[in-house]
Amino acid sequence: MRRLFFMALMITGMLNIHAYEYPYLVLQDSNGGTTTVAVDNLVITIVNGNLVATNDNGSQTFSLKDLNKMFFTQQADLTGITNTDTYDDVVEIYTTGGVALGKYENENTAKASLKPGLYILKSKSRTYKIAVK
Repeated sequence: MRRLFFMALMITGMLNIHAYEYPYLVLQDSNGGTTTVAVDNLVITIVNGNLVATNDNGSQTFSLKDLNKMFFTQQADLTGITNTDTYDDVVEIYTTGGVALGKYENENTAKASLKPGLYILKSKSRTYKIAVK
C-alpha cells in the first residue's frame, strides 16, 4: 500500500501542481511525530528508500518505511510548539498546568534535567512552549 502511495506521489510530482492555499507539507512518521516543511520551492525526490524534501531552508530526509502519512496544511506548526533558538539567559520552567519547576541557567540546561513532556519556558525576553523527548 505504501509503495502504491509513493508511486502515485512520484507521478503527481511530475505534474505541475500548485498548493497556493496550503503553504506547508506535513510528514507524519509511524510513531506519530510530525515534521512540517514549507512548500515554497519544494522539491521531493526518492533516493535509496528515503524521501528527500529540499527547499530554501535546506534538505530533510525521511525513511519511506517509517512514513505514515503526508498532508498539506495552512499552519506551520500543528502542535503549537515552535522551533526555538537557544537563549543564554536564565529561564524558568513550568508544567502546562502552571506548576513552577525551577530556574535554570539556560534552555539547554533545563532540557537536560527535565523528563520527557511539554513545558512552558519563560525567559526575560519571551515565554514559549518546549517539548522534551
